[in-house]
Amino acid sequence: MSTAAGAPERLTEVRRLTEALIDQVLEAQIAGRPVPEEQSTALIKAAFFLRDCNLPWWPMLAQALHGLGRDTDQVADNTAEAEALQDADLEGLARFFAGFRKKDQS
Repeated sequence: MSTAAGAPERLTEVRRLTEALIDQVLEAQIAGRPVPEEQSTALIKAAFFLRDCNLPWWPMLAQALHGLGRDTDQVADNTAEAEALQDADLEGLARFFAGFRKKDQS
């Protein structure tokens, strides 16, 4: 079997695997679960492979890739919020708000 003859069969398998991966990634995104790094990497590699072969992308592939970018932004936001809470002086805030409670009771 020559490489040219095997190419359509291989592309069919790539398409099947990519579609299965897209389904898993979109399901995780819809459910609000993080997408495993291995799946993210595999999906990105599949997209580059399709581009290199001059094959069109499916709309669902573009949607899944777009969602991966949002996951990264959300992780960065959550990290920033957690760091901000670690720097908070909770005792100082409690004393500050205690002054307001005393004024309201008078």
